[in-house]
Amino acid sequence: MTPFVLTAITTSISALIVGRFYWRRGRRLLMGILLGALAGFLGTQATMVPLGYCALNPEHHMFFNLSIIGQTTSVNAVLICAFLLIFAASWAFMLAITEFHHRWVTKKRIFGTEGHTPGAFIRHNFTPWIFLSPTIIGLGLFTYYPAVQNFMLGTRLARRGTANTRFVCLDNFATLLTNSLQDAHYYILSDGFFLYAEHAEYLAVLGVSFFYTFFIVILVNVVGIAIALLASHKIRGAAVYRTLIVWPYAVSGVVVGVVFGALLAGEGAGFINLLLQKLGLPTVPFLSDPWWARFSVVGAATWVKLAFTILIYIAGLQAVPQVLLEAATIDGANAWQRFRNVKLPMLMPYVFFVVFLTLNYTIFDLYAIIETLTEGGPVYATTNLVVDVIKTGVENSDIGKAAALSIILLFIMLGLTYWQFRVMGRRTNYEMI
Repeated sequence: MTPFVLTAITTSISALIVGRFYWRRGRRLLMGILLGALAGFLGTQATMVPLGYCALNPEHHMFFNLSIIGQTTSVNAVLICAFLLIFAASWAFMLAITEFHHRWVTKKRIFGTEGHTPGAFIRHNFTPWIFLSPTIIGLGLFTYYPAVQNFMLGTRLARRGTANTRFVCLDNFATLLTNSLQDAHYYILSDGFFLYAEHAEYLAVLGVSFFYTFFIVILVNVVGIAIALLASHKIRGAAVYRTLIVWPYAVSGVVVGVVFGALLAGEGAGFINLLLQKLGLPTVPFLSDPWWARFSVVGAATWVKLAFTILIYIAGLQAVPQVLLEAATIDGANAWQRFRNVKLPMLMPYVFFVVFLTLNYTIFDLYAIIETLTEGGPVYATTNLVVDVIKTGVENSDIGKAAALSIILLFIMLGLTYWQFRVMGRRTNYEMI
């Protein structure tokens, strides 16, 4: 595939996507096609030109075998990475161009939120930019510039302690799909009946990360709301109970890992297994079995995050007007109906906030618990994305591959955040607070 063909394909797909979006919103179809084509072209050039179109060089091609419902095919890992990178860049340009066009059509200022006041003289006020300049400079120097450097490092073969580096294009990304483990069925948390990749070590880590995210987010919110409902009742000593509930939030992840390790250790060592032995019951391999180890990490992380979550939901329940609850009671609504139709809609902004914090927590803040509780084992069964980045960069000294892992982690977090705002944002009404 030549660079011209790749650019043409990306440009056409972007034009169709944006054109369909404009057509469904009742806007001009031709304008949507033109803006989409521009976004696709810029996205392709912004990603492929700095890399010298190296992803299209046969010397950089890597393959892995993918099996879907028993049908195995060979997939080019480098080309997959190139298409994903181009898609992300094109999507970013698409959002920027459509927002720019919307502001231009509605006659809003490009760098402002509102137009000028009718009848007033238009002038450019640079005072806000002067006050914002320290923050803008700080973000540019310590956030955006290191992010660009990290991407460039992800395209090089770099090891810690070695000054020499070599440009390897997208090989650091492709090797994530072409490295192998002995136990392939851990890759996607199944025995490979539906989807199975023969050489894909990274899918093991990715599957475990989504496993943590799914269960921790659900448990934190469901259990947090249940405990908050109980703790929000007006009883004697309620302030003391609420203070005790919040205390676990101050415990560090290392301490949590050590405490749960003492509770869940193997036969003859852990408190829970010792108790089971005293009762004549079989012991449980909490930290030696892959599935039990994953749920052990989920339990420890949920216990820590529950404290802050309960505090937020108690505040949200106290903000629910008693008039609405009394009116629902007069209408004959029982406790469950009052919760579902009155309290839960009022809690949705708080649920949105807690889900956002929990997503960040499950992606970025589980390293201390995992490292002290299971050390990522057994056989990568509890290794998530952040642990994999640290082990690759620090223990294995592979800085280039660690940079590639961190870039993918960034895109995954951006995708989850975008999905949350699109799905949950539509069901969240802040006017009810």
